[in-house]
Amino acid sequence: MFIILYLMYLCNSVESQSIYDMPHKTSEAEKRSNNMWCYACHSMSETGDMCVENITANVSTFFKKCKDDEFICMVQKYSYTTSTENSTSSQKLWSLERRCASNCEAGCIVIGERTKLYACTSCCKTSYCNTDKGAAAKLSTTPNNPIETFIITIFIMILTKLLATPNYNCLQTS
Repeated sequence: MFIILYLMYLCNSVESQSIYDMPHKTSEAEKRSNNMWCYACHSMSETGDMCVENITANVSTFFKKCKDDEFICMVQKYSYTTSTENSTSSQKLWSLERRCASNCEAGCIVIGERTKLYACTSCCKTSYCNTDKGAAAKLSTTPNNPIETFIITIFIMILTKLLATPNYNCLQTS
């Protein structure tokens, strides 16, 4: 009886932790150290102008060592334009933030018609690389791969040849 009571006491006094309460890391993830540094600042702070315009100045207050799970530098920019029937204003900055991130999805989202809100995010993976002004990388219209270039060239040649053929009707049925 005494042993049972003692075991019950031990079970209640020791904090039990479920494996679901703790983040799991593989042994390789445990070994990997994070040496990533990013610029970290916000345009709405006291140093906001420097955060937007002169980030590469040697201002150590903007240097931030990223946490263990943050291997990406990010810039998030929020801006807006206003439109009338005849004109559209240039983009006006609302907010810009530079920071470390554990995940990042580059791109822009535009919402609205007369007043358009732009939310743009850019991402990079080397220390102090987040120096841009939050414009996501533009989609390339030129293939980066020689095989893609070759295939597109052949496709254009075939299409040009077909369209130049007299009496060719792409809607023709047999």
